[in-house]
Amino acid sequence: MISRRLCLFAFMGLLAVLGCAKFELKAESGFAMPWNGFLEQAGSGKTDLLDRSNFRAYFIPTAGYEFFQEHLIEVSIIHFSVNSSLEATGTESLITYESMFRQDALSVTYRYALPVLDRFSLQLGVQGRLLFKQIDLTGSEQYSRKMTDFGFGPAADIKLKMNDQVFVALEVATGLGKGNGFIDFYAGLHFEGPFYYVRAGSRYWSLTNSFDGDRLFLSFVSLGAQFCAYF
Repeated sequence: MISRRLCLFAFMGLLAVLGCAKFELKAESGFAMPWNGFLEQAGSGKTDLLDRSNFRAYFIPTAGYEFFQEHLIEVSIIHFSVNSSLEATGTESLITYESMFRQDALSVTYRYALPVLDRFSLQLGVQGRLLFKQIDLTGSEQYSRKMTDFGFGPAADIKLKMNDQVFVALEVATGLGKGNGFIDFYAGLHFEGPFYYVRAGSRYWSLTNSFDGDRLFLSFVSLGAQFCAYF
């Protein structure tokens, strides 16, 4: 009897919370340019991984709930892979090889909206990312590694109001894990409507990792747009 009452109270509480919540569906799409990438193996030099001219499209779907206009929880799925053909000068001959990097990530973000100050608004919170990564080198250079890691750190969303519909937006998320770190930085214009917003700007995505003592560094400069709808 007591367990049934507890379940009933929990169900009623959940309905009350959902009644005060808005469902958020967000998508971001654009183009990313590899900026820098190398692999540093223990006891050897650096191996380049990315060709800067290798542009790629990306798409990030996000679902979330906004509670009481103060609390926001978002879940994102992030995937990208980059293939490059590279050359390097060895001691005696030209070295040619293929590079493939793939990353899949599940990201969960919580942010709390602080009271608005004149034209300035701020959301502060935390973000966790479960990361699945793989790197393969074939040809003159041979290398293959996979890793799974979890990164956790602070997140912030800052808006400066220009008029009733237009804001300058800054979104930052950083985290650290075991042999892993990420910096996700977004800056651009934010256009807001009654049930939606659209953002257009640039994002700098930086990743550092460790594969069994080998150091991997990757960074991307991205240009895209976000669209968000509330239900």
